[in-house]
Amino acid sequence: MTDYTVAVLEDAIHILELLQSHEDGLTLAQLTEASGFVKNKVFRILYTLEKHNLVTRDEAGLYWLGIRFLEYGQHVKRHMTLLEGSRAVLDWLVQETCETIFLGVVSGTDALCVAARESPQSIRLFAEVGRRAPLLDGGIPKVLLAYLPDDERCAVLNSFDGQIDRVALEKRLAQVREQGYVVVVDELDMGAHSIAAPIRDYRGRVVAAVSVAGPSHRFTDEKIERYIRLVQEAAGQISSALGYRTLLEVL
Repeated sequence: MTDYTVAVLEDAIHILELLQSHEDGLTLAQLTEASGFVKNKVFRILYTLEKHNLVTRDEAGLYWLGIRFLEYGQHVKRHMTLLEGSRAVLDWLVQETCETIFLGVVSGTDALCVAARESPQSIRLFAEVGRRAPLLDGGIPKVLLAYLPDDERCAVLNSFDGQIDRVALEKRLAQVREQGYVVVVDELDMGAHSIAAPIRDYRGRVVAAVSVAGPSHRFTDEKIERYIRLVQEAAGQISSALGYRTLLEVL
């Protein structure tokens, strides 16, 4: 079998594992001895890791895992909590609608699908976990873009400068924030409707969005109104699982 590993990364991971297993920290000399690498190699690895806050060194010359791992850990924890907290709700939503259900988060200037439930109907949208879409078109992308902090939303829109009618898009995003959901037609998939709503964490920040999507011929006015209510209810249940509390719940 072909070995696609990168030797220097393997070595860096070995150093990190040594630090992880020694809670009292390790000096350069101790890391050199424990790793079996030459001192200069260990120093260069540590220097690079320290530059990126993956390791830190105290006044006594001891190296520790850096604060960046706390950030990584929180990121993973949020995603794991989101997936765990949404599992039953997504199952319920697909049963209620018989349409495809998507759960998405922001990833750079894209929306990333992190969970999905496929419609049981023969004509349906394909539920693809891992699918990316620019934060411009589609139910989930529009919701996520609408609720980004102002500076982040501005940066995303700047990155698409020349490709969009910015005034019209900003007006649409303001409408999304005002009504708390979005209905889109023929955006990511031609001949398809998508209805999406925001999911909030314990701080009240929108961290994800959930949508119901399917062929437009099944999305009658009556069903659209029902799906809006169901998607908002699902988003509220997942938000509660993430620790979000409304003002009425607090009072």
